[in-house]
Amino acid sequence: MQKKVILLATFTTHEYLENFLYKLYKQFGVKKKSVFLFEIDNEEIILTYRLFLNFDEKINIRKELPKTVQIHKKGTTFFTINALNKLIETEYDLPKGNVNYSSYEIDWSKYENTMISLRNNNLEILPLNKKIME
Repeated sequence: MQKKVILLATFTTHEYLENFLYKLYKQFGVKKKSVFLFEIDNEEIILTYRLFLNFDEKINIRKELPKTVQIHKKGTTFFTINALNKLIETEYDLPKGNVNYSSYEIDWSKYENTMISLRNNNLEILPLNKKIME
């Protein structure tokens, strides 16, 4: 049976890393070698990984995986759709609301190795430092 794939990012800390990886494997079968770790500062890290779900399967990400968002990837840039829309509004000085966001171009080279997300409805562009997981 064909599966749908969703790309997720979980914001966590080094101290919770092993517990989270264990939970991810037990609940969803995601192996440690399939999880990528990015440091965003001395304490906080972002884990990116894919979940493979049956087409009729749904999960409540907020409940099952706290501090996790569905993301998309363009080159070395990760982003949420809402953050991308906010970035377009900011770059093009657009009014909030009825905007056809797909008609605007983003210079992705300006956002290499970053996570574009929203925190408290504020645009955050976080530099990512990829680390090898031990």
